[in-house]
Amino acid sequence: MPDIRVRLRGGPHDGHEVNAPADDSGKPIPRITLPARARNAQAVPPLLAYERGRRGPDGTWEFNYVGAET
Repeated sequence: MPDIRVRLRGGPHDGHEVNAPADDSGKPIPRITLPARARNAQAVPPLLAYERGRRGPDGTWEFNYVGAET
């Protein structure tokens, strides 16, 4: 399945668009994680978690920020 362009809502990446893999039904996968920026280059950054929400009126899927994972 090809990737699907999704819009992020909330959190540090609010308003950004990224590509998310599609599942077998053709919808974007239910959850994506992105690395946060770390101030220390040697530190392991937490992962920012976004979960699939609704499909917007323009057809773009929205992913809502649900928190950070360490």
